[in-house]
Amino acid sequence: MNKKPVEQLLMEIDNFSRKCNLSKKEMAQKLSINYETFRKWFQKGKGRKNPSLTYIEKMEKFLESWKETDIYWKELWIKILGWWKTQHRYSTIRDLADEIGWDVQNFTNYLQNKEMPPKLVIEKIAKIVGFEIPVLDSMHQEAQRKTKKIKYLLLLLEDELRWFRDSPKEARGIFREELDLADIGYISSLLTMLGDEKKFKRWVTLTTNRFNFFKREEENEKSSD
Repeated sequence: MNKKPVEQLLMEIDNFSRKCNLSKKEMAQKLSINYETFRKWFQKGKGRKNPSLTYIEKMEKFLESWKETDIYWKELWIKILGWWKTQHRYSTIRDLADEIGWDVQNFTNYLQNKEMPPKLVIEKIAKIVGFEIPVLDSMHQEAQRKTKKIKYLLLLLEDELRWFRDSPKEARGIFREELDLADIGYISSLLTMLGDEKKFKRWVTLTTNRFNFFKREEENEKSSD
């Protein structure tokens, strides 16, 4: 990625933080990026640094997720406007405004001008009507993406393991020689414990095992030099 798109990306991130009244430190926390690393991207002069490809991708995913959510809010407001025209639950705008706890004058202006009110107002009405509310938390969306990825990985893993299951014992012998059984046990336990939050928290507290295969590989390479 060349310099211009990076500058444009940083500008969009800066615009987002200004729109949401977030400080640089708060924005860094929202992106799960170290603040000292993050702030150097916005410095002027020699101290300025450019983000790595990993950070660029993280910021792009965040903005894409935010834009999709923002569009959803607008579409949700349009649905609410359509619902308001046909509903018979509230006789006046004041009745609905009182229920959501908002100023009737402002609410009337938004309804009549069809402009989008604050998201909190939309959320309250959506809950009353029963419309689905978009998830704002990018962490939630990232969890969904990673869960889907793990699903595909498990399908691939099962297919490969089935080959060893149905092969002669010599093939399984190579499997045992090449892979660390402690690491396999760790991954197996982690997958199992993720299925129950109470068990998972207890397991995280008590277990001392970690996935160390690549670390050991690196140590072996160093020792052989």
